[in-house]
Amino acid sequence: MKKKVLAVIVVLGIIAGSVWGNSYFNHSKTQDVYSGTIEGTEIPVQPELGGKVIDLKVEEGQMIKAGDVIAKLDDSQAKISLQTAQSQQTQAQAKLDDLLGGTRAEELRRLESVLAQANDNVAALAPSLQLAQNNLANDQQLYKSGALSKQALDTQQNQYDTIKAQYDAAQANVNAAQASLDQAQAGYTQPTIQAQKAAVDIAAQSVKAAELNLSKLTITSPANGQVLYKEVEQGQVVNPGTTLITVLNPNDLWIKIYVPEAKLNKVKIGGTVGIAVDSYPNKTFKGQIQYISTQAEFTPKDVQTKEERTTTVYAVKISITQGKDQLKAGMPADVTLD
Repeated sequence: MKKKVLAVIVVLGIIAGSVWGNSYFNHSKTQDVYSGTIEGTEIPVQPELGGKVIDLKVEEGQMIKAGDVIAKLDDSQAKISLQTAQSQQTQAQAKLDDLLGGTRAEELRRLESVLAQANDNVAALAPSLQLAQNNLANDQQLYKSGALSKQALDTQQNQYDTIKAQYDAAQANVNAAQASLDQAQAGYTQPTIQAQKAAVDIAAQSVKAAELNLSKLTITSPANGQVLYKEVEQGQVVNPGTTLITVLNPNDLWIKIYVPEAKLNKVKIGGTVGIAVDSYPNKTFKGQIQYISTQAEFTPKDVQTKEERTTTVYAVKISITQGKDQLKAGMPADVTLD
């Protein structure tokens, strides 16, 4: 009888030990399982320039590829700016070609004709100036002798000054015409040519800037993904930096969990983890630890129980490396540290 009782006690002890062991094991295991939500990188698509949306080519839920045209903004003013810049470039280049090619024969003949006309004007004014100068000298003598009034002398002085001013202006025209002819015959100087080359370069840069601005009015997708949100409608006027759509990158899935300080010894950058979701109950996907926060924080209220919300934890970001074609953003998941 005693042996039977002893056997029962032993059996009960084994069962109790087994239950305790399983309980302890499961408890320990749950300490290394952390809950989170699968998230995907969201990319806002924003124009660098503002304008009216004249064409919006995507809808929410649509799959798009990098480089696909998403929207077009009104480009009428940008096209005018480009045409203006191109015209200025053409003019600047034509002027430079003239400088490099030297002065044409017809231009030399024109400058010679201008000089000849200027000399004729001086020659025509010379007798009148000489006569006015002689008359003024005579009137000055008469005024000194008292035979001429001061008013008459002043009148003669004004006539002389007027003709002298006309003569000086005509002579200045001769000098300018001669200088232009001399420069044309000698050819343009290097500083003049270099200055025009700089003008051509500036015009070319203006064309490139106008082309760039025009291209920025066609908005393309920066990555492959799915249109998550459409923020504007066709016909709407938007400012630079306005989000037109939000693209979800399905190939960049990740989970953020919060690990207590006491468990940080099991976490390291590059370490692997197991990921389980309700949609695939008998399957575990792999992930890799990508980032560990350097600052402690309290567990977010929506992650743990009320008691655990006072626990000091560290945020850990895990990149999903397996099952991207099965896992979706928004799925709740459990992460097991290896």
